[in-house]
Amino acid sequence: MNLEIVLIISFVFISLFGTLLHFTHGWFKNGILLHIFSAINESTWEHMKLLVAPTVFIGIFQYIVLGSDYPNIFNSIFILLFVQICSIPLLYEPLRVLVDRVHFIITIMIFYLSISLGIFIEYIFLIKGYILFDERISLIFILLLTFLFGIFTYYPPRVSLFKDPNSGKYGEGNRK
Repeated sequence: MNLEIVLIISFVFISLFGTLLHFTHGWFKNGILLHIFSAINESTWEHMKLLVAPTVFIGIFQYIVLGSDYPNIFNSIFILLFVQICSIPLLYEPLRVLVDRVHFIITIMIFYLSISLGIFIEYIFLIKGYILFDERISLIFILLLTFLFGIFTYYPPRVSLFKDPNSGKYGEGNRK
């Protein structure tokens, strides 16, 4: 399958699935696995988390479809995940400091821009053949990031990235 088509599918999938995960915590009150990947409050961290499961799932698809043509596929999937999750706080937090309350349309735009940046950098990695780490190490980093997002859902550090701006609380159950 053509690389550009795979990346367009990836963008659409991550965008739709990530958007859906914003609402699933409210729709389904039970389900520990679902809540690990759903937004459980309005913190920046929880919005970063919306990208993890969709990226892991699309990474499996990319590996199946592109893995034989691109020996750096896990490096590329790792960079996709890393750029996306780093872009959200890098774009959002300065705005939040400047205006205190960022309009929800801007936060939505930041979410999709983060996906776009991740896909773009992944594309560059794939076509240039860039390798940051051994492929097995990149896979371990992907799994480690996924695990950390799950853990921090229930045990969030008490820093502003994890603080719900609406309630002033942290994590599952909005503990203070």
